[in-house]
Amino acid sequence: MRTIAYIEDDPDMIDLVSIILQKHGYRVTGFTESRDIIPRLETEKPELILLDLMMPHVDGLEVYRELKDNPDMGDVPVIIISAMKRAVEEIEREGKIKVAACLVKPFTIGELLDAVNRAMGDV
Repeated sequence: MRTIAYIEDDPDMIDLVSIILQKHGYRVTGFTESRDIIPRLETEKPELILLDLMMPHVDGLEVYRELKDNPDMGDVPVIIISAMKRAVEEIEREGKIKVAACLVKPFTIGELLDAVNRAMGDV
């Protein structure tokens, strides 16, 4: 089973996304705390990371930078998931970071599956 890590401070959101993706053959590990996340991700070895932008303590963009600076995690694709439509649009428009996809909450199951399948090369 292919592994996805979801870094999101809302446990209900993690549960919802996990249920959807597990029904489609993915294993999802949720992390509600972004602080010191890299060692936990290195242990988990996800093939894809879903990342919320608005996180307490360490925001999603900082987590993204830490991931990309890490030799073991730098090649793992990232999908940004955020309720901040303007921030997502800015990321996509300006290309400040290179992500596999950006999803704005609320998104449909189809949008989630499409983004995950493309990022995992399962299309």
